[in-house]
Amino acid sequence: MAFLLTWHGTLLCRQRQSGALVHRPLLPAAQDDVEPIALNVPIELLQPSFSNHLRAAQPELPANPPGELQRFQLAWSDDCRTVILKAGSSLLSAEPHGDRTDLFRTEARGWENFLPLSAIDLATLRTLLGASWLIGSSGALVERPEIGQYFLLRLGETQIDLRYQLPFDLANWPFRLTVLQDGWRIERIFQYRPLIYYAAFGHSEIMQQLAISIRSLIEFGRYEGPILVLTDQSPTSVASFLFPTDAARVSLLQFEPIDRHGFMTARYLLHDWPQGRQFQPVLYLDTDVIIDNEVAPILRDVAMADRIAAPVELMSTLARNPASGATLLQRDLCSPGYMAGFNSGTLGVPNLRDHAETLRLIRRIIVNHGLLVGRDALPFADQEIANYVSYRTGCFDTALISRFVRYAGHDAHEKARCGMVHFWPVPGAAERVRAMRNYLEQLRMS
Repeated sequence: MAFLLTWHGTLLCRQRQSGALVHRPLLPAAQDDVEPIALNVPIELLQPSFSNHLRAAQPELPANPPGELQRFQLAWSDDCRTVILKAGSSLLSAEPHGDRTDLFRTEARGWENFLPLSAIDLATLRTLLGASWLIGSSGALVERPEIGQYFLLRLGETQIDLRYQLPFDLANWPFRLTVLQDGWRIERIFQYRPLIYYAAFGHSEIMQQLAISIRSLIEFGRYEGPILVLTDQSPTSVASFLFPTDAARVSLLQFEPIDRHGFMTARYLLHDWPQGRQFQPVLYLDTDVIIDNEVAPILRDVAMADRIAAPVELMSTLARNPASGATLLQRDLCSPGYMAGFNSGTLGVPNLRDHAETLRLIRRIIVNHGLLVGRDALPFADQEIANYVSYRTGCFDTALISRFVRYAGHDAHEKARCGMVHFWPVPGAAERVRAMRNYLEQLRMS
C-alpha cells in the first residue's frame, strides 16, 4: 500500500461525500472531509532498491492498480522515482491554486507527478513537520520544516529532495535522521525538544537554592521549555519558594528518598519516567547552579552529541580524588594516571533512549554497591559511580560543555559569564544560598 505526495508537497486525497480527488497539506493528519488515497500496490514496487539498481531495471507496475485508482493507468515518470496516473491521453494533475485536481494535460511536467510514500514514510514526514530540528553541519535551529514544490523538504537553508531520500532510514528515529542533500551529500538532523530537570530534597535551604536556580534559568538563561523537579515536597510547598510565574513553568515528579544517599542518587530516577523519553536533550542541574547566560547553546550541543556530557574538574584526578571515583577505580585495579574526573552536578543526556544502557549501569552499581558494602560506604555515590562507569566504558564526554561551566563562590561576579556557575565550593547550604542570591543580584546590576 502506498500514499501519493504531490509536486506541491501535499497529499492526494478523496473527499468523503463527493468522492472527488483533491490534495491537502500533510498536517493536520486527521481531516473530517477527506481521507488519503491509498494506492493498492506494494510499496516495494514503488520505491528504489539496491537490487533493482544492480539489475539496472525498474519494477513493472500494474497497468490499472486495484482499488480507488483502478480507472487510471499507472506508469513511471521520467525521473524513475515518481509515478503518473493516466486516463486515456490525459494525466491527473494536482493544480497549484486551491486543492482541486484536473484531468486534461497530456505531458508530465511536475504537477502530474506523484511520489509514493509508505505509511511509515508518511508518519515520519508528519513528525518532521511538527517538530523542531537542529542541522548537524551548522547547528542552526529550524522550528518548523516545510514541504514545498519540487518534492523538497525545507529545513531552513537545507533542502532535501524527497525523491532521493525515501524510504527513510529510521534506525535512530525519532531523535536523529540522516538525510541526503543533492541526493548524496550527507547531513544529519536532530530533534530539539529540551527538558531541564532538578532533584531537590530535604531542608528549606535546598528549596531556596532551587528557586534561585530556576529564576536564573528563566531570566538569564532565556529558557522557554519544560522544567521538571524531582522532590519530596508537595506542590504547595515548592510553589511557596518560587515566583508565581516560575511555579507555573514547573512540573513535579514526587518521590521520598530515605536518606542523604537517596537524595544524591535520585537524579537517576528520571529514567523510570515514561514521558522523559520524548525529550532531546535532557539536562540535569544541581540546585546550587546559577545560569548566567543563554542556555540554548549548551542544549544544542548536548542534543547533537553522541555521549553524555559532564563538565571536567581539572583539580580532581581520578587516581586520587574519592569524589571522582578513586576508591572504586583503585579497587578495580584501574590506572587512570593524571586523568581528571567530572562533576555530576551538570549532566547533559542527548536522550534517555539511546543512553539507557549507561544510565541503567550506573543505577545497578548504585544499588549493588549499597547492598554489598553499605549505603554510606561512598560519601559521593552518584559522582563516584558515574566517574567509574565513565572511565570503564568511555560513555561520557568531559569536553563538550566544560567551557560553559565554572565553579565559584562569593567571587563569582569577578569573572565573565560563561553559561553556568556551580557554587559547590561554598561550604554549607545556607551560605550557598547567600552566595547564589548575591550573584543573581550582581547579574541584574551588570
